[in-house]
This record gives sequence, C-alpha cells and structure tokens, in this order.
Amino acid sequence: MSSVPLFLPLFVVLCFCARTFPHTTTVETPRAGIQSYHSVQGYSLPSTSAWAALNDTFGGRLQELRPWAAVCYVDDPLYDSVKCQSVLSNYTNDNVREDIPSALLWANWESCGFDKGCALNYSNPQPVSGETCHQGTTPTYSIAISGAEDASIVVKWATAHNVKLTIKNTGHDYQGRSSGPSSLQVLTHHLKSIAYVTDFVPQGSSAAPVPALKISAGAQLEESKQQVSNHTCLYALLIHYLVYAVLEVNNISAVLGGCLTVGAGEWLHLVVLLIMLCSILNRQADLSREGGMIVTADGVFRTINSVQDPDLFWAVRGGGAGSWGIIISITLAALPPTAIGGSSLIIEPNATQNLQTLGVGFLALVGKYQNQIINSGITTTMGFLGGGYIAAYGVSFLWPAEHASISVLYPLFDELRALSSNYTILSNITQESLYPSLATAILEGVGPQDDSLALYGGSTEIASRFVPQSMFESPESVQSVAEAIWEGLQIATAPLADYPDGVFNPQVSGFIMGEMPIAMRDRVNETAANPGFFDAAWEVVYLGSWTVGTSQSTRRLLTQAVYNATGPLKALGLTSTYQNEGSAWEMNWQEAFFGYKYDRSLQIKEKYDPTNWGRV
Repeated sequence: MSSVPLFLPLFVVLCFCARTFPHTTTVETPRAGIQSYHSVQGYSLPSTSAWAALNDTFGGRLQELRPWAAVCYVDDPLYDSVKCQSVLSNYTNDNVREDIPSALLWANWESCGFDKGCALNYSNPQPVSGETCHQGTTPTYSIAISGAEDASIVVKWATAHNVKLTIKNTGHDYQGRSSGPSSLQVLTHHLKSIAYVTDFVPQGSSAAPVPALKISAGAQLEESKQQVSNHTCLYALLIHYLVYAVLEVNNISAVLGGCLTVGAGEWLHLVVLLIMLCSILNRQADLSREGGMIVTADGVFRTINSVQDPDLFWAVRGGGAGSWGIIISITLAALPPTAIGGSSLIIEPNATQNLQTLGVGFLALVGKYQNQIINSGITTTMGFLGGGYIAAYGVSFLWPAEHASISVLYPLFDELRALSSNYTILSNITQESLYPSLATAILEGVGPQDDSLALYGGSTEIASRFVPQSMFESPESVQSVAEAIWEGLQIATAPLADYPDGVFNPQVSGFIMGEMPIAMRDRVNETAANPGFFDAAWEVVYLGSWTVGTSQSTRRLLTQAVYNATGPLKALGLTSTYQNEGSAWEMNWQEAFFGYKYDRSLQIKEKYDPTNWGRV
C-alpha cells in the first residue's frame, strides 16, 4: 500500500495524458480509500444548479473562465476585435497578466500539452486565424475571495462536490500550479492590505512585542503604474499595494523576494531567495516566525505560529505551494534599515580562444572564492547569454553595506584583471553603498533585472540543482563543479544552434545564485524548507524559452535539453534543489525537493488534509 504523495506539480498530474514526459516517470498512486481530486479522466463537473447556488452565495461573483487570448482567435465564439486589441497591447505586460484570472506569466503552463493552449506570438502578438483556442489548463470557474470567510465557504463547497481547487495570486509559477483544467480557481489577488505593527505579539504567545509587517496574500512587492495612477491618496496606495514602499515609508527592512511578480505572501510557501539580511542579522531563513493565517482543507480558518498548530506552521514555511491550504495573510519581522553595496560586471570571453576553457575557467575562478563571499554576507548572481555557444557572462554581488565589505571581493577582482587577455570587462558598476535601502535595491536593481529576463507571455521550462559549500573546499572539486555546470550549459543551448523558428536566440540559458542562508545552518530544522537550501553555496538553474511558431519536435527537444542539463551535476551526487525553480519533470522529487523532511511533511499533510484535497 503506497502513501499519498505530498507534492507533484499540478500540471503534471492533471495533464499527463496530453503531454509526453521527457523521460520515464513513476507517478505514485494514492492509497486505498483516499478521495481523488486530481484526475480529469472520467470526471464531470457539478450540475448547473450547484454552480448557480455557489454563485448566489457569493453575490454573483462566480466567473466562468476562458483563456485570455480567446478574443483574438478569429474562429472562437468569443472573438472580439476590439477586446483583442487590448490583449495584443498588453500580452507581454506582467502587471496586466497578474490581474487577469485566466492568464499566467508563462504561456506553456496555460496549455495542456505542447499544442493544446491558446497562446499568441510573444515577439509580435497578432490575431490568430484557422486555429483552435483550447481551454488548456485554464480553470472552468473563478472566485475572487475577499477574506478568510470566503475561502472557508469555497473549500467546504469544493470538497462536498469533489471539485479541485487551484489557487492563483499573480500566476508566477514555473511548474504551472496556479491553474488546472476542470478546476475552480480561488483568486487571492485582491487581498491587498498591509499593516506595519510596532508591538506585535503572536496569538497565544507570551513573547515580547516586536515590530512586524502583516501582509495579505495578494499584496505584491510592486504594482503597475496604472494601479498607482488609480490611487490619488499616496497613503492609501502604500497601505494597500506596495510592500516595498511601506518599508521605505516606515524606514524598515523585511526579508522578501527579489522578483516583483511574486506576491509578498507567496514566498511563505516558497522560501525566499534574497537573504542578505538574515545571514547578517542571524534571523531565520524566511523570517515568518511571527505567524500566518490559513484556511485548511476542512474549511477551518487558523492562525498558525510557533505555539498554535506549530506543526502546520513548520510545514507551511517551505513545504510546497498549495499543499496546505489557502494563505490569507502572513506576518513578518520588521528589521532595521540598511544601505546596500553592489557590484555588477558584464564580461566577454576572448572569441579567439577556446570558449569552453574560458567558460570553465571563469566559473572556477568565482567558485574559488564563493565560500568566503557567501559566508561574508555577500550574494552572488551570474547569468550566461548564448545561442548555441555562450557569448557573455554577467556577474553581480550585493551586500548590506553596514555589515559586509567590498574588500572581500578584491582578490577575485585582482585575478580577473590579471586575466585581461582572456576576458574583457564590458561594463563595471561597483559602489560600496550602491543603493540607500534594501527596497531601492530590489525596485531599481534586482527586480527590473529579473523582469528583463523573464519573457512574460512566452514559454519557459526550468531545472536546477543546489551545489553545497563542501564542493568549493578544494581546487579539484571546484574544477569538477565548473566543468559540470559548463557541460550543462552546452546541453541546454544545443537546440539553439540551428536557430529554429520561434525559439529566442540568443537567450539566457543558465544562471547561478549564491543567496543561501549559510548563517542559518543551525536552524535548518525549524521549517520544512529543503535542507539542501541551507548547505548550498550556489543554486544552478537552466532554462529554455520559446514562443508561438516552434515545431512540436523543437519544443520537446528544448524541454528535454533543459531537464538533461542538470545531469552532469547529478553525476557528482548533487540531488537537492529548490522546488519552485526545479523541473516539473523531476523524477525523484521527494528527495530533490524535500530531502529528509519529506516523511515528517507527509505526516503533517495527512493530519490536516486526510482526504488529500490540497494535492498539487
């Protein structure tokens, strides 16, 4: 008798019949007697009267969904040339996509299979003639909830009628878990309130009051200019929308995400990547120790923290998006402000030399100093631009100016300058105090940089691996890591060599992040976050992107290449990765995404969701 899997990407579970896996995959079978909410085979939606009753309960707020671009498909019943113009104008606009219930940030996760979607051309969106707009993974219905009471009603109705719920805020998900065919979408995007509390005490706790930030699930790190212009009162704007703006006004910091399309509350499930402050201030990796509010599978609204439902509180922090319930709000510790130092370089290898030797050499050079860099509280980000070969490298460093020093980077810079015949520094922006605050660093630096590479409205596959600090302790192991990463880049970029139609070329085919909570190693077991996250010096990510016009064989080849790119690192025994930037096709996902914490997470899952309602 097999146990109920805690986690499997919703896209894989719901769409596996329509899409061929890029490798042989074993899907664990639910144990006998467990209610199944995940299969569309032989599944029928509730009666029209049942949906009508739900609509009445919510005062007419139940919305039937069709793909966003359906109004641009000439042969679709919804085709509307006027409405289509709005879609065409905003097709690659992330802010608009976040506001549309049926839109995700990456079009491949809107489809159920390589060809069963309703996409437009990212490079030149135009109306589509002679093709079918498929429903894909777009949910059948959607309800925009206004709070915990709404969420509780929806959960109870869905479990009573055997309807799968999908939860969407912005649609930022590299594994497609924000949507699902034949499902009812719970839209949390309109839960926008933010409150700065100077004397917060977790409910049920006798702890001393601390400054904290209470953030509703739909609040975002940044909102669109259009949303800003709709608010004449700056104070109302700050309180209801811009999380980082609230930090600025109150002269505080908080450990949040760097990608602006992520909702502020979403990383409670995901575990943050930006940890400059927690490493220095000796705080917990996600800094959500103060609490959160969640509606679980039984429809109960719970305030969870270290004294109330502490096991669920442990699991929610890093234990997988959508597995535990509907997050209503989170409360984070408010931290002292700090200026941010930074260095950003763009480097071109000498094209007259062996590019593989130079690429491996550059990785080994940074890797030589990586342990010292990250343990000093400095984050590292590297990106590789290529189209069949790697044409340029980008590397940047950020650090809290009051707690870390640029001098840590001097040995690396000195060696790089000594290798001027091998590498040309095309751009260099380095300053001890580059940004006046963490919020400014994100809003003006990290966030726009991430957005410029994200290709919203295009299609993206992703795969990754953590590289632990132990791999950077000797020249031999550093060299082996550098060679494995470079080999992976060659695998990922191989499909680009012939410049196939519809594939972005050149494109960023890989990046590395050294942002892990090294200073938090002794607190690794305080959350459900993958233990590999705490040991890692680098997270190596491979990706491939395309748009309408690629052949099915090219899309399959690119997907397979991205998945296979992690193979050389796996051959070094590296099994761990960050699940939200891992492959949707990960075979041994329990080990890769959870490590030794999977069994405990599964026990908690079965306690709070014995009927497997929240399986994704």
